[in-house]
Amino acid sequence: MTPGAKKLLEEHGISRKFSMKGKISLALLVAVVGTLYVITIISAGRQGVESGMDFWQLTLRFVIFFWMISIFDAVVLDWWMFTKTRIFGILIRQKTGKTPTVWSVEPQWDGKEIPKLITEVAVSAVLAWIFLGIFQ
Repeated sequence: MTPGAKKLLEEHGISRKFSMKGKISLALLVAVVGTLYVITIISAGRQGVESGMDFWQLTLRFVIFFWMISIFDAVVLDWWMFTKTRIFGILIRQKTGKTPTVWSVEPQWDGKEIPKLITEVAVSAVLAWIFLGIFQ
């Protein structure tokens, strides 16, 4: 969350802490999505090896998989949704009942995106090596 967005939440008295119900909901969501994510990785790796992919093809498959998720997160969730729509103001209005003066927040580039994409390439290569070792 950008510093400007944090400041807006604080100005409106909106706590960023979860209630117990929120913590339980978040834990269940993380468990379900995490399980599906792991199943998808295992299925994609196993199917790739069984279809005859070599190390580089399987690595590229994983890179595409991880980059699709990262780029969707950065472009749709982080940039478009909070900077180009009124969703941030709608959330403030829903929590406070007051009409906010600011409806969207400024974009943030924290420099962590490029190292994350590079790390995903390395993780993809390691996963390809593991899957080729296990299923071949």
